[in-house]
Amino acid sequence: MSVQNDQELLDKLQKEINQLLEHEELKDLDAFPTEEEIDMLIAVETGQAFQITLNRSPLPSIPLIVLQSSSVLDIKRMIKHQLEKMEKNDKTGRKRKISWKYIWRSHCLMFNNARLLNDRAVVSQLGIKQNSVLKFSRLAHEKGHHRKAWHHNKKS
Repeated sequence: MSVQNDQELLDKLQKEINQLLEHEELKDLDAFPTEEEIDMLIAVETGQAFQITLNRSPLPSIPLIVLQSSSVLDIKRMIKHQLEKMEKNDKTGRKRKISWKYIWRSHCLMFNNARLLNDRAVVSQLGIKQNSVLKFSRLAHEKGHHRKAWHHNKKS
């Protein structure tokens, strides 16, 4: 094949891909979806995964796709991944460093006014289903059980 034929073929393929991405069922896809994102959308369509929302009032909500077999820890990882992706797509150019260790030490996820404190708990056993809404909740210190400040061990 000649270079011109190759370019024509690439242009035709790109045009067909763009037409496919405009289809109603594929409106959730980014312009350049990853294989994992496509697999997750297929899982939603086959009933193996749920589309849920993380409500971050007053910040914009975050849509997530979680498998029925996902754990709370998996959801936390998805939140981190989604926020990093949103930060990357942010056109302001500012980069924020988020301390996830601090976030999960001081906050937890809530579903139906119940705190999701067990990272191993499975989504399907918690009652989370299609279109469920999770929220962030600040963890309160128990009286008399305040955590000590971080100290660096100094060697003499």
